[in-house]
Amino acid sequence: MTAEERLNQITELVNERGFVSVKALSEQFDVSEVTIRRDLQRLHAEGRILRTFGGGVAQHKGADSQAANAPALLEGRLLDRVDVLIATALDARFDRTLVDRAVKRGIPVIGESLGSPGMKTVVAVDSYHAGVALGRWSGNFAREHFHGRANVLDLTYALTNTRARSQGFTVGLREILPEAQVTLSIDAQSRAQTSKQITIDALSVHPEINIIFGINDATAWGAMCACEELGKDPSGLLVVTFGLEGDTLKNSLLASNSFCRAGLAMFPEIIGPVCIQAAIAAFNHKPLARELITPHVILDRESLNHYYAKTAAGWALRNKASSKELDIPLDIGQSAQHSNMRLPKRIGFVVSFGEHEWYDSLGKRMTEYANGLGIELEIADATQTLKDEILWRQREIAKTAALQVKSGDVVLIDGAEITTCLAEELVTAHQITVITNSMPVFQILSQNPTISLISTGGSLRHASDTLIGPTTEAALDTVRADKLFLAASGISLDFGLSHTNVAEVSVKQAMLRAAREVILLADHSRFGQESVIRIAPVSAIHKVISDNALPASTRLEYSKLGIKVLISDPLG
Repeated sequence: MTAEERLNQITELVNERGFVSVKALSEQFDVSEVTIRRDLQRLHAEGRILRTFGGGVAQHKGADSQAANAPALLEGRLLDRVDVLIATALDARFDRTLVDRAVKRGIPVIGESLGSPGMKTVVAVDSYHAGVALGRWSGNFAREHFHGRANVLDLTYALTNTRARSQGFTVGLREILPEAQVTLSIDAQSRAQTSKQITIDALSVHPEINIIFGINDATAWGAMCACEELGKDPSGLLVVTFGLEGDTLKNSLLASNSFCRAGLAMFPEIIGPVCIQAAIAAFNHKPLARELITPHVILDRESLNHYYAKTAAGWALRNKASSKELDIPLDIGQSAQHSNMRLPKRIGFVVSFGEHEWYDSLGKRMTEYANGLGIELEIADATQTLKDEILWRQREIAKTAALQVKSGDVVLIDGAEITTCLAEELVTAHQITVITNSMPVFQILSQNPTISLISTGGSLRHASDTLIGPTTEAALDTVRADKLFLAASGISLDFGLSHTNVAEVSVKQAMLRAAREVILLADHSRFGQESVIRIAPVSAIHKVISDNALPASTRLEYSKLGIKVLISDPLG
């Protein structure tokens, strides 16, 4: 398929579906996401589609109304569309990228399950004490059914709240059975498939394991599938879960031959409305406790029906029992008053593990509750949201980098997503010479006949759309550039600049030798990272252009080395 044929088919797909993501197009046409982004930019420039963050939108009459009714089609970023954000703090990149910018823009952030600095409050169960309670229940069960023997497989996860669940479970179990042993404690990555494989391996090597603790329903379900596949006897093996997030594990509690006999209920039907109420309070600048601790209850076959009723649509919380017996930190009932408060128009909810029943259940409850108040809830995937935020930051870095290029400059441009953004900014430049090994950069800049454009030649590496190999390196040895715009996968003071592919590293090193001034383009997420292969020490660069989420301490460290640090910090 030629490039023109691909462009025509992309246009047809976008017009047919309204919106198509970069990832979907990349998979459809078996080309890199860099190539697809370049295609979308060209189609946007030709007026055939609308380029958006994350994909393309149909360019036709009625597109505006379509976008208004479907948040996924809106051009721009999540924070341009919401008044309050509800999110789980999963990693430092997410916190610095999305939460940091929300706070700077005055958008309140509510933590769900796990918080980070800058959030107004965190809505969550007390993970440690809930774990203790479930551990005690399991100890009593083992004393009654396993003659007091307890050998545990702990399927944990590397977050502070999930580690607290595991720690609490062990403490509670040993309160009942002091001799209980944690045979293995393994990070199951919060994935059912990973949990299943770990459980198969663990039970094969340690057949004495008779209790499996899952820090959520996904890991517990994976363990149960492994036990069934191995043909284990449910009477000799107990699986307990922390969550009871949806219907799957609740149904398993009622099955006579189930491995799962009990679970710690976290009640998404309560946490969802509490998150919305907290969001409303934060929007109105009302004081909130640092943590809003939501209730938990251990449910087994006998107690499940006390709190939940089985309906044709699934399990539904019995409001009478929950309102009377559970300590809910905010008023979420009909009596909740908002007459003296403004209501946000739209609340954003960033979902970390979309495949988990927890987020499915929580999203539904939050949507129902918010809609009842006339508030729109937009649910966004954390991974895609983070990618969109990083891409936006890279575009802003590219705008700052383009200002470094003057008429008459000879510019050497490395191949990467961020340098492709730079090419899009330089496409209107005049009287410059550009040398590049990047196919997207070359094709974008070829639109401007006033730019003298030189390709290094070489072998095409499809994964990155760059030219590599001896031919490329030899060509770079014969040129001299005023400025090099370089990209790297990792940047650290100790290891220096680093990258993932040895062939690309050799080309980058040749570029360094060919340039009088080296300008590193890197968003904040690259700093503090060490990739596989070293390119050069940080002393090889003269300037760094990054975004405003780069910590001040990091900026200072590089400034001390004589490296000029430029920060892209646009308004909004």
